[in-house]
Amino acid sequence: MDKSLIIARYDEDLDWLEKYKDFKITVYNKGSGFKNEQFFRVINLENKGRESQTWLYHIVKNYHKLNEINVFLQGKVDDLNCMAYKNPNNYLKKINKYGFKASRYGILGPLHWDWNVNIQKDVRYKKQWENNEISRSNIGFRNFAKDLFPNIPLFVATSYSGCFAVKKEMIMQHDIAFYQRLLTILSKNKNPIEGHYMERLWCYIFTKNKPFIESIFDVILTKIERSNNFI
Repeated sequence: MDKSLIIARYDEDLDWLEKYKDFKITVYNKGSGFKNEQFFRVINLENKGRESQTWLYHIVKNYHKLNEINVFLQGKVDDLNCMAYKNPNNYLKKINKYGFKASRYGILGPLHWDWNVNIQKDVRYKKQWENNEISRSNIGFRNFAKDLFPNIPLFVATSYSGCFAVKKEMIMQHDIAFYQRLLTILSKNKNPIEGHYMERLWCYIFTKNKPFIESIFDVILTKIERSNNFI
């Protein structure tokens, strides 16, 4: 199987990749230097644009030589719970259904199209937001999405944590200029608000909402799991 594993690294330990040498592995390093292992390629990038900028960089630079299946993962996946598979092979099991696979789908609805995707209220980002470490948008999330897809519906299937697998043919639904445009936007800032937008849009970019019914069941499953954690 022609499959690649694309990793966005800052300072994470990547020893876990040793188990997946059957993938063609590319590590994009935006943090401190580390030894270049023989079984994967390392490309150093300036620390801009979050993982979305990394994915766009990879797509643009490899547009005409993409692998058939591309698994995009952050350097640390074992703390993302249900939002990312710990084993990259799990993304391959059902990828033929949509040409795209995430570990758990969600839904963007009327309350999720907030201008800043509500990160100003998220404890993980509140301090960064208040310190202006996250850039602001002049158009907001909904307008950003509609600029890319004028007919995007109000209810949209989404995926989480910027971790997913996608087939080459789904990437190539859009020409390289589409990705180049987004890469330019994401490369302007270390932590652009558009990076948070993109995390919510990858699923729609590649599937045009095909997993929507599945996403409804996944939302219910996530709510059940979270409620059980509080018992």
